Amino acid sequence: MANLKPEQDLIDLFVDALRLSTDLEICLDTLYNKNCKSKTYADIEYKSRSGVHWVIEAKSNVSSDAHNTVHKIFGELLKETGRTSRNCFKHAVLIPENSKKFYSRLFQSINREKFIGFGKLIPIDTVFTFGSSGIIQISWVELYDFFY
Repeated sequence: MANLKPEQDLIDLFVDALRLSTDLEICLDTLYNKNCKSKTYADIEYKSRSGVHWVIEAKSNVSSDAHNTVHKIFGELLKETGRTSRNCFKHAVLIPENSKKFYSRLFQSINREKFIGFGKLIPIDTVFTFGSSGIIQISWVELYDFFY
């Protein structure tokens, strides 16, 4: 189990799918980073064909510290806001498509209004889910409400 790298695997597969996307807002044009260990970039950072600069933090619940990834999402997003300008970047989260229920259930231990407020503070433009259904975009609020 020590060799598992579910977050990096998710990132690699997602970036491959971005290259094939026909949606100009998310289709990859210029890749700056696709490494979850980077100290200078978000897990995924790229410019789309329409010129949108995406800053995406990826988390996977397929790990021994799955519950801790819930908390890490907030810290990673806050860290990115210290480095990016809101006018030039779109912030997003990437999770495996089959983990929406997992994250939604755990996020619901947070007051809904505070959770929504955090999404506006960053601001989180979208939550990407990725898996066998391909790339799906949902909102921060939809992720919270998914488990209901």
